[in-house]
Amino acid sequence: MKDGKNQSNKEKVIDFDFKNWLQFIQLVSKKQMFLSVLLGVLRIVIATIWPFFLYIILKEIGVSSANKIILYFGILLFMFGLLTWFTHLQSKINIRILKSFTLEMIDKIWKKMNSLEWLTFHQKNRVYFFDLLMVETWRLKSGMTALLESLIINTLIAATLSCFVVFVNWSLFLVFFSGLLIMGIGHYFSSKQIRPLLKKFHQAWREQHLWVAKCVDQFDLIKMDRAYESSSKRNIENSSKFLEINAQVLQMQAKWRNINQLLSNLVRIGVFIIGIYWVRIGYLGMDDLLLTLLLISIIQVNIMQIPSALNNLMEAQESFKTISDFFNLKGESSEHLNRIDTFGRLEKITIKNLSYGYENQDVISNFNLNLEVGKIYLWKGKNGSGKSTAAHILLSLIKPDRGNLFINEIEIPWQDLKQFRNRFAFLNQDSPIFMGSIKENILFGHPNSTAALETMHSSWLNRLLPISDMGLLRSVGERGEGLSGGEAKKIALIRETLRSSELLILDEPLNHLDEFSIQEITREVLKIKQNTIVIIISHQNGFESIADKIIEF
Repeated sequence: MKDGKNQSNKEKVIDFDFKNWLQFIQLVSKKQMFLSVLLGVLRIVIATIWPFFLYIILKEIGVSSANKIILYFGILLFMFGLLTWFTHLQSKINIRILKSFTLEMIDKIWKKMNSLEWLTFHQKNRVYFFDLLMVETWRLKSGMTALLESLIINTLIAATLSCFVVFVNWSLFLVFFSGLLIMGIGHYFSSKQIRPLLKKFHQAWREQHLWVAKCVDQFDLIKMDRAYESSSKRNIENSSKFLEINAQVLQMQAKWRNINQLLSNLVRIGVFIIGIYWVRIGYLGMDDLLLTLLLISIIQVNIMQIPSALNNLMEAQESFKTISDFFNLKGESSEHLNRIDTFGRLEKITIKNLSYGYENQDVISNFNLNLEVGKIYLWKGKNGSGKSTAAHILLSLIKPDRGNLFINEIEIPWQDLKQFRNRFAFLNQDSPIFMGSIKENILFGHPNSTAALETMHSSWLNRLLPISDMGLLRSVGERGEGLSGGEAKKIALIRETLRSSELLILDEPLNHLDEFSIQEITREVLKIKQNTIVIIISHQNGFESIADKIIEF
């Protein structure tokens, strides 16, 4: 169980409040981050030095020799080239950092998702997990990009260039700083106004995503001329709500974009007019004004990238909260498990006084069960009597409220039962078929796919394969789309019986199957039972003749 413990430790790394961005940085490579910071520092140093040389050139024009001016100008061009090169190198390093960080985050989310308790997982929908693995991680990546590419570097470069404006003319700097303050206030209020609408839009997007998934699932029903009008009306209503929120966001963004553009233009014009006035009265030289205006334009280019970067950072902060809540979902405990190597082959399972309930209502109460290799057990009973629940408990997918478990007459804790899962096979009522080929579905999780394929072709299982020109390469859509219920059931049955299992549970195996397939399964189950505990859950008649024991629920 070493992997389980390692996973537990990894979860602790990610399970924090996500408010401290220093912990955010800790998830990336220290070496790569050091190189990025070093290049960023060099960019800031050059951004501080080059205005000084430009200032010297302006002062020397018409005073010093052309060679001296050309030398200074060459140094200036060299610094610009060096600045461009450092920027390119830092971008390459940052891209590697972002790729590594995002991949690690996706890996942690995937592992956490598959470590959730069975019931906890099924309480969520596909859209929820899609958002976690795609949307939220992408927003984190955008936030990291904003942090590395815009916020830190652009802010520091703008600050250093602003300091040089102080060196040129203190009064002009105060005018410029006042203008920046006005622009900053405008961007602050715009972010404050837009942010709540953006959060509503993200929620509306998720709801629309969920609605579209529901529309796809309703296709066959609507094709049978059912609820076409009501579903069409609901589609318009849901889509209208989604687009209305989107329109509100776009209108608010356009409004504040125009306001901020107006403020920016007013600041530029104000600084220019005041500067010209000071030149006219002899308080400021024209070269100082031109240099200041150049620096101001560069500073504004850097500052204008900060608001969108802040928005990406805020979105990342929200994603951190979502992912943090996800990592706090109830998962299976992987600690304090006793090793089961000494049990050898599973020969007998005994359960005493088993009880389990949903929402304070018992589904199974004081249930006793004895299972032995070489026997077929037929479980019968009305819907909701606890047959499938008992199967899920036996497979360690659900932990019971009470009861004692014995494996080969040795009592073990219920949590240790999960270590037997790879020795169990389970054909569920809703056969889990995923998008891909029939071959992928059949061989999924098999330790030796080549041997499994040879076994299938030389056994009765080959006769259960759907017949088509594509054969095993036939494509299967999401959740078995494109297959009949019988074909999906057969593919799932082949996948489970290809494994050498010590416990085989068939939950309603006759559903969707033709008479030929039923006869094949019945005959082969008698062979399988020699080395396996076989449990058949069925409402239909057909297995009574081969069952060694019938258990009523």
